[in-house]
Amino acid sequence: MTADIGRILADLERRLKNVEGQSRLKSASLDDAALLVRDETGSLRGIVGQQGDGTTAVTIVNGGPPPAPSTPTAAPALGGVSAGWDGAFADGAVIPMDWARVEVHASPTDGFTPDPESLVATVETAQGGIVYIPATAPQYVRLVARNTSGTASPATAQVGPYAPKPVAGEIGIGEITETLIADGAVTTPKVFANAITTAKLEAGSVDATALKADAITGKIITGGDVIGATVTGGEIRTGTSGERVVLTPTPPLPIAQRASVLLYSGATDEVGPGLLNTGVASGVPSTVLASGATAVDSLGRNIRSTVGLIPPKPGSYGGRFLLNTMNPSGGSDIGRVFIDGLSASSAGGQSLLALYAQDGATDPKTAQVALGSGKVTVAAEAVEITPAASALAALRLNAPTAHTGLLVDLQRNGAERFTVTTVGAVTAASTVSAPAFTATGAVNAATVSTTGSLTAAGVLTAGSIAAGSVAITPSAANTPTSVSVSGLSVQGNSFRAYVSIANPAPGYTGSSNGVTGVGFTNLTSSGLTIWATRQNTTAVTVHWMVFGMNI
Repeated sequence: MTADIGRILADLERRLKNVEGQSRLKSASLDDAALLVRDETGSLRGIVGQQGDGTTAVTIVNGGPPPAPSTPTAAPALGGVSAGWDGAFADGAVIPMDWARVEVHASPTDGFTPDPESLVATVETAQGGIVYIPATAPQYVRLVARNTSGTASPATAQVGPYAPKPVAGEIGIGEITETLIADGAVTTPKVFANAITTAKLEAGSVDATALKADAITGKIITGGDVIGATVTGGEIRTGTSGERVVLTPTPPLPIAQRASVLLYSGATDEVGPGLLNTGVASGVPSTVLASGATAVDSLGRNIRSTVGLIPPKPGSYGGRFLLNTMNPSGGSDIGRVFIDGLSASSAGGQSLLALYAQDGATDPKTAQVALGSGKVTVAAEAVEITPAASALAALRLNAPTAHTGLLVDLQRNGAERFTVTTVGAVTAASTVSAPAFTATGAVNAATVSTTGSLTAAGVLTAGSIAAGSVAITPSAANTPTSVSVSGLSVQGNSFRAYVSIANPAPGYTGSSNGVTGVGFTNLTSSGLTIWATRQNTTAVTVHWMVFGMNI
């Protein structure tokens, strides 16, 4: 019988479609074997079927760590501590499909790391829960999540410590200490009559609020402190003699009669105590701090050093302080020194700081320095400066560019005798004499003299004199040719110039190389124009000099 190849192929195609349309494992089975599940990297993630221990199960392995649970809650409980988890995860993470449980770890050690020793309970439901932890000491609590692979999450932050609440029969004699009694827990009905004796009171614990009005009678309180009391009238003192402090509204004369703190040093030659007092003078309160006194002046006043502090008058600003070497009420025949500071009392007011020294009455010379209104004023017989040996200037005046007044102005009875301007010009009413004299500006004096030659390191220089040389190459033979000199700064208001040639061939020569003329034009403090004429075009050197004058 001849085979029908077309029929055979059609039958095979029909049967192949039936096979492909069925489930791949519809009739499959695992006989004493297991199906391994791997991820895209080839790592084993699951075992389905016969396990290594002979059991049959679906086992998940090598799972990544689950997210950390949310921070636990904890609270004291009878005989232990309660800990809870709300079923949430840190940073709002979603519970993974392979989550297994949350472990509860507890330890009395601050900052402990969860390990098998600290595992006390587990929460097996994703809804969270509360567990009880038996304990006899305060506990810290942390949570750790695990998945079905047994991989642990990062531990939560710890909470605690929480101390267990005692249960009946666990409190022994002497075990209830001060820290276990809540503030205000012991009230009056719980205190046995006469149970609190003097020995049980801490020193200083009974203050004015705990004393009944008029409870203390008599005139003397011996030892201890008086706190929060008002003493009216009379004096308060730390002793009757020697070193002591006395508070009194009426100090002994000649001290001003106002509330004072008297400070006695106990020195045998002390004639007046140091003091701190306050009162009103000319409608303004003032405070005085004074040293003790060991002598008096011819008027019987204590000789002492004082500091006076005076606030501004009502409605104004500023204030005043006075540091004095004697009684603040006046002068003294043995001399006086003071520093007086007065601040401006209004926006348009002036401030003053004065330093004053007066010798004794036998020869009462005085010296005073006053600072105020943008200047320093010195009133004295003489001003003497003795600098230390150095390379610095012994006296230097450095005015800013914007300064327009004189740098130096020496007067006698208001008449100027010696001045120096900002450009260094010197004006003297009489003779100016020095071993050497150098000025950056004009020098105006009846006479300028020196004890020797008028020189400056072998060369005389001045801001009113300028000199130099220029080379002029004629543009053509017998044709005047010029060169400009600029950049000078000759001092003065009127100027003169002189020019001369340096060549050895002045005038007309038979060889036609002579210089027939030199001159200048355009003379100012900043420069001039120099001219030269020569019989040929060979360069000629011309010396020049400019003088400045105030005429």
